[in-house]
This record gives sequence, structure tokens and C-alpha cells, in this order.
Amino acid sequence: MTQQYSDNKACWTPGGDAPLSNVPQLRGLYEVAHQRLAGVANFLLAVEAQLNECLRKTAIPSLELVEAIAVGKVKGVETAIDVCFQLKQEVGSYALMGDTGFEQMDFLQCCKFAEGDSRILMQKIARDRMHAFKKKKSISGDPKEVELCGKLAAAMSTRGEGAWDEEWQTVYELAGVVCDRVVGKWAPSARL
Repeated sequence: MTQQYSDNKACWTPGGDAPLSNVPQLRGLYEVAHQRLAGVANFLLAVEAQLNECLRKTAIPSLELVEAIAVGKVKGVETAIDVCFQLKQEVGSYALMGDTGFEQMDFLQCCKFAEGDSRILMQKIARDRMHAFKKKKSISGDPKEVELCGKLAAAMSTRGEGAWDEEWQTVYELAGVVCDRVVGKWAPSARL
């Protein structure tokens, strides 16, 4: 809807009128947005296919699939919110008009908190990774993940369980790194 508007909205450029969509920052934003949304879709399709297989077999999903579902919820909603926010910043007064879709952005915020609050899911993702780290299980080859787990483990060993809350930024950074790894595993070409 927005791209259709900006494709048809003429704006002044040094070389004469051109569609708003041709303004470099908006053109670049559309390219990145399409890439990110396609990446989310590819990731979710891969996860959905695996979940469908479990449902057909009436099998319990693996921990890996459960983690991927949590990551899908977090990354799907966060990517949609981010893309819409950036787009709203670039299309001018169109974003303030009714029936443009932008008035529905609060719905995305509701999605963030419904069916598992994204921040709580990220806490779970980080907590699960820390449990694996503490048990010396395979934690992936991602050095950043290992570094962040080590940082949290050191903080908790010297300051106790309260360090988890004190190190909240590290917790969310760890969850983000895990999310990126999970997306990369399920949809290697996705760029979110």
C-alpha cells in the first residue's frame, strides 16, 4: 500500500519530478525491507514445515524446534515493527493519514506482548543457552555466544543470581546472538 503510494507520488528532484519511491533513502529502505521480510518468511516457512511434520506424526517437537518457534515469534514481530517504523519515518505526511495501514502499527505492539511476550521469550532463550553453557554442552561454534555466556557466568558467580537482572543488556544481547544463529541455521540466506 505504501509503496504503491510512493510509486505514484511525484516529488521534486534536481533532474525534474520523480516518484517518491526513487528518493535514495526510500528506495534503499524498500530494498532492505523486502529482503528482511522475505528472510523472516523463509525462516518461518522452514520452521512451520518442521512443526507440521511433528503434528502429522503426533510427535513432541524437539528442543531445537521449540527454540526456533520462539525465535520466529521474536524475530517476526520485531522485524515487522522495525520495518514499519523506518518506513513511517520516510514517507512523510502519508504516514499520518487514515487508511494507510500505519494506524494499525499498535497492533504490532500487541503482537509483541501476546502469545508470549517477546522480552520474556528472549530471557528464556538466553537462560536456556546459559544452562547449556554451564553443563558444558555443545554451545555452537559462535565465539560471541561463548563470550557472552562467559561474561554472564562470571557476573553471576561473583554477584549471585541478581547479576542476571543487573546484566540485562548482556542477557538480551546473548538472546539476539542466539536468535541470529538459529535463523542462520534454518534459513541460511535470510538477512534480518
